[in-house]
Amino acid sequence: MSVSQIDLTSTQVPMSTKPPQTTTTSSPPLMSKQVEMLFTVVNVVVLSELVSLLGIFTNAVTMAVLYRQGFKRTINISLMAMALSDFLSLVSLACLCVGNNPWLIDSNVPFDPIGVFYLTTGWPNTAFARVTGWITAFIAVERCLCVALPLKIHSLLTRGRCLFVIIAIYLGVIAGVVPIYFTAALDYSKFDAAKNRSIVGLSLIGINRDQIKAVALGINNVFSPFTSFGLIIICTALLVAKLNSKAKWRRSVTRDAKIIKKAARKEKISPSFVVDKQIVLVEEEYQTDPETGSPEKSKDASSAKDTKVIKLVVAISSIYIVSSIPAVIHYMWMILDSQYTVVGRQSSVHLAVAGVTFLFQATNSSVSLFVYLYMSTSFQEVFYTLVIFKSCQRRTP
Repeated sequence: MSVSQIDLTSTQVPMSTKPPQTTTTSSPPLMSKQVEMLFTVVNVVVLSELVSLLGIFTNAVTMAVLYRQGFKRTINISLMAMALSDFLSLVSLACLCVGNNPWLIDSNVPFDPIGVFYLTTGWPNTAFARVTGWITAFIAVERCLCVALPLKIHSLLTRGRCLFVIIAIYLGVIAGVVPIYFTAALDYSKFDAAKNRSIVGLSLIGINRDQIKAVALGINNVFSPFTSFGLIIICTALLVAKLNSKAKWRRSVTRDAKIIKKAARKEKISPSFVVDKQIVLVEEEYQTDPETGSPEKSKDASSAKDTKVIKLVVAISSIYIVSSIPAVIHYMWMILDSQYTVVGRQSSVHLAVAGVTFLFQATNSSVSLFVYLYMSTSFQEVFYTLVIFKSCQRRTP
């Protein structure tokens, strides 16, 4: 979730005050202002801010480790790009949480916190959150291609092409956000009646701002999040099915090997291969691929690494899917209910749910380091070489 759902450009918002509710007899408010305030303080001011600060640190560490690991494998390039987008989204989110602090809003500062932070950190947060989603989708698609085209993937997806896709994602997402800045700007001429003075606030600009805003919101609130979310779900499901298939095949091979060994001992047969009885005892280091039928080494380093990478991608994608559920519900509700807006009758619920999505976004962008440490031995080894973590390294007796 990002501040793009809190559309301040849809109307002239009074300075340092919450947007007024529209008067209508339908759709009674589901939440009072007091409950909304509680949600804002707990989810945005406290939890989201703390998680964002933690995530800024963890992503800085992640980038340091990935840099030391090098970029010989395309997955490291993608993970570095995702760590960078997570880092930038969390920096902007931490600032945005400050701007949504009710005490700051009601204080005597010479600017409107909601309007200023909406434009300076809100939309950058939207952009980097979308970049994270698209890079996650790209990583998932890349792993699916590795499964579908194992012999061609290395020539098809080189490091140069991977870097090109990453840059294209960054530029494409940023290009979708830039039009918003042609519809709104910061202006010092805003008069705040409560403070009885002019302050810096949000000002609407541009003749065609409504059309531009509609296109920008359609790209950032509908096309981008739902498309990347759908790709991640599909690719994750395929990867999980592949892992389950491989696990089932390995169990079958192990079971057959045990039966063959038992039969060989019973017949007092010493050779590993018993051709006359059509019993073939395949040593554990050699197995047959269930799809291609060609022999492969189950303990081969590259095969083991590929399996670990698939599991890592599944974990990252699953966390992203779970973390995106509140935002997806938020977007769908906005589409289905015209009163579910920042100025509608359900504005309190809108802002409260927006605060929840802040927390989920911050969590998704902050936990990658712990996933890598748990699932990647090579990442652990480099991690413990960093000066600040040397004392944390596990010591073997």
